[in-house]
Amino acid sequence: MFRRVKLALLASTVAVACTFPAVTWANQASDEKAILEIWSAYSSARVAGDSDTWLALWDVEGKRMAPGMPAAPFEKFSQGIPAAFAASQPPSMTIDADEVVIMGDWAFSSGNFKVGEKVDGKFLTVFRRQEDGSWRIYRDAFNMNTQ
Repeated sequence: MFRRVKLALLASTVAVACTFPAVTWANQASDEKAILEIWSAYSSARVAGDSDTWLALWDVEGKRMAPGMPAAPFEKFSQGIPAAFAASQPPSMTIDADEVVIMGDWAFSSGNFKVGEKVDGKFLTVFRRQEDGSWRIYRDAFNMNTQ
């Protein structure tokens, strides 16, 4: 009797353990999709001059690390974004994420971007999962391949 209970318990444990990788993989895939959707919204908002949507993609503790400038916290760089977007809207912007890596409540993405016909560069961005399960940009570092 004890042996049957022990075997049943072992079989149940194995069965439950086998389901976790599938659940994790499904979450990984949906998390990766959510981050790729952020890149789509990021470029669309920039081209449209929609600073509200663009700023909503950021964690309130985020930092932007633009080339040739000190890292700027969200509360500082967000103040100038509406005027910058109103003053200049690029004709196009594409973001090609070569990789998205999810690590629990943290993720990073790297790849290349192109703005109009003259600017192209690369990026490395860290994302943080929010309390509601969504992702926001936590750190964004980029530089240009052209001068």
